[in-house]
Amino acid sequence: MPYAIDRHEDLKAAVVHLEGDLDLATAPSARAVLDSLVDTGFTRIVLDLTDVDYMDSSALGLLVWLDRALQSHDGKIVLAAPNRNVRRVLEISRILSVASSMHEERSVEDALAAIEPDHDGAVEEWVEEIVMPADAGHLAATRDRVSAVIEPLGFSSAALFDVKVALGEALANAVRHGSPAVEGAIEVRVHAFSDKVILEIEDAGTGFDGDHSCSDDLYASSGRGIMFMRALMDRVEFASSRTGGTLVTLVKHRTPPEPAA
Repeated sequence: MPYAIDRHEDLKAAVVHLEGDLDLATAPSARAVLDSLVDTGFTRIVLDLTDVDYMDSSALGLLVWLDRALQSHDGKIVLAAPNRNVRRVLEISRILSVASSMHEERSVEDALAAIEPDHDGAVEEWVEEIVMPADAGHLAATRDRVSAVIEPLGFSSAALFDVKVALGEALANAVRHGSPAVEGAIEVRVHAFSDKVILEIEDAGTGFDGDHSCSDDLYASSGRGIMFMRALMDRVEFASSRTGGTLVTLVKHRTPPEPAA
């Protein structure tokens, strides 16, 4: 299988143009190419599937390997322009639901736009701050309040639900691990930009690095929240907060309106 590669050094991104069948015969050579890219610092990988005609379980194994390889680098995989048959394989496998660093875009151009850094000159429109007591009894009200705040930004109902679930997981982690004492507080900041919304969830706990070593197992007793956050949002980051706790950043891109006919 040919491997034309476009490297974008400034983004630490590489577009790998695949062709033909991605199967037992071709997956090993594709893995070697991808492994080399990751080893040389390219942690944002766009797989251009425009000309891929066939994909089987060997291809899915390749994608699972790449997802795991990039998790420790906070990397990202974008599957660009799969055809109907390839998309059906992806849907049946549910890999986009469980691979935390992976999502799909309609074209290579959309894929590159999705992985651009978020300090890209977009105009910040407004900021909303919400303080929630570190009490699980306040989770539902806070989820609903944030959903109402971002609803006017033009997200689809599905995207709004994605944000609500990811936010809920971040808040639950803050209550469970970050601020276990009820007297603690959790701060939520909603930043609306012209092209995205950024949610910051900050607690005053002991800190958490975002490790989710067991969260890839849907049947594990805990640890699935990080998987959901990464699967539903365009970017997820963990950092130390000002008070020594954890700052979780969730980013969801806004889809531009369709042009008038």
